[in-house]
Amino acid sequence: MRNRLIGGVVLLALVTGIFMGLGFRLNHLQGGIGSALGSAKSSLAIYKHGKSADVGSKIIVNVKDSGPELGIVKSATDTTVDVDLGAKFLRLEKTEILGTLIAVIPFFGSVLGIVGL
Repeated sequence: MRNRLIGGVVLLALVTGIFMGLGFRLNHLQGGIGSALGSAKSSLAIYKHGKSADVGSKIIVNVKDSGPELGIVKSATDTTVDVDLGAKFLRLEKTEILGTLIAVIPFFGSVLGIVGL
């Protein structure tokens, strides 16, 4: 039983290392556009780390006062990007982009919110 637990932990660490090494990240959103399954704050986002932003793409941005939020790119220049975050519309520097959204995992953000993450 103990060997299976150790094997599971090692496998999880290996998968996480590969996941992070390829540039994928997991983040608890603090706001932004929601989905049919709930608000962004109650979700986790899987995204590909990077600073690129194409018009119409969904990205994770770091908003100064609130933290990571999910938004849709409405326009972009060489240095700035206009992002629709649902309740607000912001012009941010491209340095504030965390990455491009891959998937949203609903409800798990609520669990992390209870523990304070």
